[in-house]
Amino acid sequence: MVALRSRRLEGLFGARLDAVSHAQVAALKTNAVSESYDLEFKGELYGGNDKAKRDLAGDVAALANTAGGVLLLGVAEDDQARAADLPGVALSDGEVLRIRNIVADLVHPLPTFDVRQIEDPGKPGHGFLMIAVLRSPFAPHGVLVNEGLRYPRRNGASIIYLTEAEVAAAYQDRFARRQARHDDLLRYERDLIGRLDVSDQTYVVVTLVPDISGDFTLDTKTLRTFQQETRDKDLLVIPRGVHVRYVTVGSRRLIAHGGPEPAKASWLACELHQSGAGSFAAIAANRSELASRGQIDENTTASRIEHEDLVLDIWSGLKILARHARDRAAAGGTATVRATIVPVTADLPAELRHPRGFGGLLGSHQVTEPPQATSVFDIDDLAEDGPDLIAATCALATGLIQHFGYPETLQMTTDGAIRTKYWSSQRYGPRVQQWAAQAKVYLTDDTVD
Repeated sequence: MVALRSRRLEGLFGARLDAVSHAQVAALKTNAVSESYDLEFKGELYGGNDKAKRDLAGDVAALANTAGGVLLLGVAEDDQARAADLPGVALSDGEVLRIRNIVADLVHPLPTFDVRQIEDPGKPGHGFLMIAVLRSPFAPHGVLVNEGLRYPRRNGASIIYLTEAEVAAAYQDRFARRQARHDDLLRYERDLIGRLDVSDQTYVVVTLVPDISGDFTLDTKTLRTFQQETRDKDLLVIPRGVHVRYVTVGSRRLIAHGGPEPAKASWLACELHQSGAGSFAAIAANRSELASRGQIDENTTASRIEHEDLVLDIWSGLKILARHARDRAAAGGTATVRATIVPVTADLPAELRHPRGFGGLLGSHQVTEPPQATSVFDIDDLAEDGPDLIAATCALATGLIQHFGYPETLQMTTDGAIRTKYWSSQRYGPRVQQWAAQAKVYLTDDTVD
């Protein structure tokens, strides 16, 4: 999977960058496509001398410092920077590894990039190399030259180097962008929490903000498609019987939620922003339901959260938000993600319970402030069913449950496996195992001693 998402380049090639074919690259010559701020042609492989290595490092760093883009090796340009010849290059895993090592040695900090081999169907072992570089939230990236760093960036189809003052400004921008992402995270979380009916329900809220924003067109067609995808649907990875009832739009966002009121969300909700950011909430405890079943005294103001419900809510939120970011808004790379439990106050504490069959309190105490956990994940890892999604869920869930005085998540492991014994057999167990089989996720019957 190529991390870079670019509507311009995808339109130019006619496919996502991880699916571009040899014929689609060859069509660049037919269409006389020119180099640009995000597209560079090289007729041959980078050489092995020091200058050639610095050229490779500089080309990668310049794209990362500007808007991201693609280096195509095996496409030669004419004197007007148009694709003019297709000599191709020799393809090998060794060459891919060499490229990665050169960039890792000479570019600091290391940007996110991928190297794809695009083989000529008529000539095995020969074709094009695509180096796809993500626009970096950690810019500026410097290239090691002798004992110092130089900072390149794209200026149209050429490269220029930042002055000392521009480098200082770029570092200031880096820290400002980091603060802006944090502010967005808190604002989007707060917006969704403000829509939730918390009178007798406690929620797990997951919020995701891509490090590099995407975009999509929010119009009637988009809303209708979103309605078809969500209305009357249970959005959880393992359905729990909570469904979306209302689907609408807000300011630069799509909105879906359950419950009896159009202006107030119950059971589950999401707000998906045009930037690719989003926030998702799912019920973790229903206090009135517990009281009606006699599990707590009706005068008791406490939220009893089942551990497996908390894990499922995070699991579902990560997948939904990452797919929105990647597939709807075309955001790639990494994202900052935060999970929290609300409402939790001194007057309304929360406690964590063992999955059904084990019984009892999990951890050492109730919490009286909203537990929070924040981490950074690759969007593609979250958007695809598999071990990486499970590992991320485990990491974020562990960050929450440690607030309750318990050290780790029971249902999943940090290396992306699922522990079957901690999923209640009647409620989730068989469906979790079925999901794991389809997603090629390892199941283990190990228990936590």
